[in-house]
Amino acid sequence: MSRFPERRRWAVVGALGITQIVAYGCTYYLPAVLARPIVGDTGWALSWGVGALSLGLLIAGLISPPIGRAIQENGGRPVLAVSSVVLAVGLAIIGTAPSY
Repeated sequence: MSRFPERRRWAVVGALGITQIVAYGCTYYLPAVLARPIVGDTGWALSWGVGALSLGLLIAGLISPPIGRAIQENGGRPVLAVSSVVLAVGLAIIGTAPSY
């Protein structure tokens, strides 16, 4: 038996779905859309701006196995919470970075 009633479960799943859509938008699409204005303002090479996104995807792929084990051992909630904090810190670093 689920610990949430059916109606509440749908609300939780819906809220998680919306937050994941926003998170994907911030991690994958935001840097791609803002790459040109960022390099225009900073004078950086476009290849560095877009290459950083590719590097992030490579790192995400490399850490996937340990993250999967963490989800298996601890459940998804703590991993999702930590990933949201890491995402927020990363976006803050991108937003305030004066150089590469």
